[in-house]
Amino acid sequence: MAEEYKVFVESSVRGYHEYFKYATVVVGDVLHCEVEENNQYDKYAVAIKSESNQTVGHVPIELSKLFCEFLADGGSLEAECIGHRFNAGQGKGLEIPVDYRLIGNKRYLKILVRKLSEDLSVSAMRKCTTSQGDL
Repeated sequence: MAEEYKVFVESSVRGYHEYFKYATVVVGDVLHCEVEENNQYDKYAVAIKSESNQTVGHVPIELSKLFCEFLADGGSLEAECIGHRFNAGQGKGLEIPVDYRLIGNKRYLKILVRKLSEDLSVSAMRKCTTSQGDL
């Protein structure tokens, strides 16, 4: 098996205003990300789900195509809540600040980092350790 690497992308979870009555997110929560087929607003939608599998929002549309393809190609994606919900205006509703954790092969992540670094805060690529706690 190829060595895995990880990259962190600082962004947000959008659409929390649609779900906060049913799913609560607090700083430090690690959320699961999965492709949401048949989304009427974004054909590349990636849903963000709580530990209890409740949808809490979606990856911003600006990132959804890259993240959807990353997941489809076998990558792993999680989102860790790093702050309190906010509304930045511009019709985006409530958002949750997160660090997206992308885990995959080095070559693929290098390509993603190049694409993402132009507009977002992206960490340096780091080799994953064998300890599950570090992932």
